[in-house]
Amino acid sequence: MQETEMAALNRRAMLIGIAGIGITAGVGLAVRAGGQPPFEQTFLTVDQMRETGGLIVDIRTPPEWAETGVIEDAVLLTFSDPERFLAQVGPALADGRDLILVCRSGNRTRAAAQVLADRIPNRIVSVEGGMKRVIASGYNPVSVN
Repeated sequence: MQETEMAALNRRAMLIGIAGIGITAGVGLAVRAGGQPPFEQTFLTVDQMRETGGLIVDIRTPPEWAETGVIEDAVLLTFSDPERFLAQVGPALADGRDLILVCRSGNRTRAAAQVLADRIPNRIVSVEGGMKRVIASGYNPVSVN
């Protein structure tokens, strides 16, 4: 092999190595300490939510709670600011329990979970399909008093 061919191969190998490091670093950003994903987007029935022992937080707005009802014993706290949210629920999460987030369809909980994942070590579950799916699965919500 000529010197110019070797130099070209070395450059390619170096670029492939740099790209591999970048991809590996990017994947590492999507994983929390202990190899845990930053959060889970999955559907849980209310019974499954309760079985985890986690803190169930309904992050919808008061008009939404009134419209559909809520999960009995869920914390009702609209998510608008992560610091304010954690000031409210943080003490209940100090024991390491899961944080289970519910909204109307699962979109807001996914966004909230992404923001919170960098701030707390707890397992975070964003309930896929939100209250719409919880109700469709047969759960009968309670009215807000």
